[in-house]
Order: sequence, then C-alpha cells, then structure tokens
Amino acid sequence: MTSSIAHELKTPLAILHSYAEGLQEHIAEEKRDRYLEVILAESERMDALVLEMLDFSRLEAGKVKLERSEFSLAALSRAVFARLERAAEAKRLQITFDFPTECMVLADESRIAQVVENFATNAIKYAPTGGHISVTIQTDHSSTSFHIENDSEPLSSEALSKVWDTFYRTDEARSGGGTGLGLAIAKSIVDLHGGKCSVRNTKSGVEFGFTIYR
Repeated sequence: MTSSIAHELKTPLAILHSYAEGLQEHIAEEKRDRYLEVILAESERMDALVLEMLDFSRLEAGKVKLERSEFSLAALSRAVFARLERAAEAKRLQITFDFPTECMVLADESRIAQVVENFATNAIKYAPTGGHISVTIQTDHSSTSFHIENDSEPLSSEALSKVWDTFYRTDEARSGGGTGLGLAIAKSIVDLHGGKCSVRNTKSGVEFGFTIYR
C-alpha cells in the first residue's frame, strides 16, 4: 500500500512542481491563470486522496463507530441520484428505479450514503453516452440488498477478483481520474455493518451491489 500511495502522489506532485516552477521563472505569462488552475486542481486531488486514505485507514483499523438509525434506503438512493442528476443528464443516461414500498434498514445512514454514492458515481462514469442504469432494492425477512447495473464493457476475471483492492484500477480508460480507494472504502463500510459486497458481469453491462442483514 505504501508503494501505491507513493505512486498516486508522484504524478500530482510532479505537475505541481512543474507549473509552480514555470510561474516562478515567468514562463508563458499569458498562461498564468491556466497554470494556477492546474495547481489548484492537483492540490484538491491530493487533498481528496489524503482524506480518503485517512478514512480508509480508520475503517481498516476498526476505529470508526457506526451510528445506526432506521431510515429508508430507497429515499437515500433517490437523494444520491438527485445530487448526481447533472452528471447523468450530461451523458443523456436513462435511470430506472425498482424499489419496494417498504425498505427500511437499520444502519449508519451517512456511511451507507457513501457506499451508494460511490456505486452511483462509478455507474454514471463508466456508462456510455445515451446508456441505461438500473437501480434495484430487494428485501426479505433477513436482509436488504441494493444493486446498480449500467451498460458498459464487461470486467475481466482479474478485475472481478481485484476490484475491491486498494488503488486497483482495471485500466487507464476506466480509472476516470479517481483515487482508486472508493470501492475499497465502500467494501470496508459494508463489512463493518456485517454485510457483503458483490460485483458481476451481466448480459448488458456490470452490476455492483451490497447486502445488509437484519
């Protein structure tokens, strides 16, 4: 993991150094504003990475205390997609929901929202323009399951087995500029709830999901 962290930080640090040096030496003064934009963007990227690393470290060390309450997983899911509406509209995605009338769960709402948002963001990111995303919640007497499927290229067998690993990315085209920690954090959160995560290829794309037990 130390090697992965060093690799993740190496590129933005090199970019920061290069553009800051250019400003210091007054290279391309007409591009000053652009240089500053790049520096700010890379700083924010590193900040996000460090915050996610700290969060993941606390989860892995068992230092996160869940604040369980009863809430509607359906309402939470709709709220998450409402926040991501502009990103979905930009790609002209069709999103369908299949939720039961009652899907109350006893869990840490803010942490489960983190998991749903991670899955939803990935589904939107990797869906082709004009594609479809299906969001489903299923309940029975012992568990509640959330699944999200998008139209996309199937994952390789290697990716299916390693997709939850820290900093793992299937390839550059699918990395999307993320930190590579989102799915690992999502799995840690679900594990902390005593649940399980899943991923599989479908006839039309890829489906991610999680199950929480009563």
